[in-house]
Amino acid sequence: MKNASKIADATGKLGVLLVGMGAVSTTTIAGVLAVRRGLAKPIGSLTQMGTVRLGKRTDGRSPLIKDFVSLAALDDIVFGGWDIFEDSSYEAARTAGVLAPDLLEQIRPELDAIRPWPAVFDRHYVKRLDGPNVKKGKNKRDLAEQLRADMQRFKQEHNLDRLVMVWCGSTEIYLTPTAAHATIAAFEKALEENDPAIPSSMVYAYAAIQEGIPYGNGASNFSANVPALLQLADQTQRRMPARTEKPPNLIKTGSPRPQAALGIKGGLNKSLKRKGKF
Repeated sequence: MKNASKIADATGKLGVLLVGMGAVSTTTIAGVLAVRRGLAKPIGSLTQMGTVRLGKRTDGRSPLIKDFVSLAALDDIVFGGWDIFEDSSYEAARTAGVLAPDLLEQIRPELDAIRPWPAVFDRHYVKRLDGPNVKKGKNKRDLAEQLRADMQRFKQEHNLDRLVMVWCGSTEIYLTPTAAHATIAAFEKALEENDPAIPSSMVYAYAAIQEGIPYGNGASNFSANVPALLQLADQTQRRMPARTEKPPNLIKTGSPRPQAALGIKGGLNKSLKRKGKF
């Protein structure tokens, strides 16, 4: 095999950085906490209960994916993230109304302990949303450096071995690629000049990739899917997953709904509204 790469074993603690601590993120966090506490079962979870077929169907070789591939254990996951509202994960989950209040009450101390850091946000890219918990900086490059500082502090405070980031925020306005996205140098110049071609999601993606952190985009934004950031990912030897994993795409790919994947009851139809968010 050409250009084969070695995948390191998933040992130690994994920090999961979530951009946007609304219904999708808090459902994920609450589900993991509930399963860890024995309050729910991970019914439908690909990583926890999914299997992979080896050989022919008649061979009867279908081990659990988590026994076949080195994956982080749920007990080793630590959550952190950013949001434009200051609500704790418990408060945000109650506002979202996806999960049953009695389940949330049982894991309230853990959820209350997970509070969002100030976010990089510009209403130009998300017209129908606004909030007070927002970073300020002299330009977008400065904001990216503030995000990197958040990541470094989080990793140190929780003694984490590795991090991943997933964009769970709102879908931004449609943008077309420009010269600012063509090369790393052009992209960084655009950051310093506050070029409108660089939306908030790209600032997060840039910061994550600079830190050597894999970045997953949970919306239909361009985000990291531009030449400059793909070049940067090559330099840091990081790859990005498929562009979106929000409910419509989960359905199209045949994956279970997030709450079903975590073995908990709830409806993500409510996730599209949060303090005026659509």
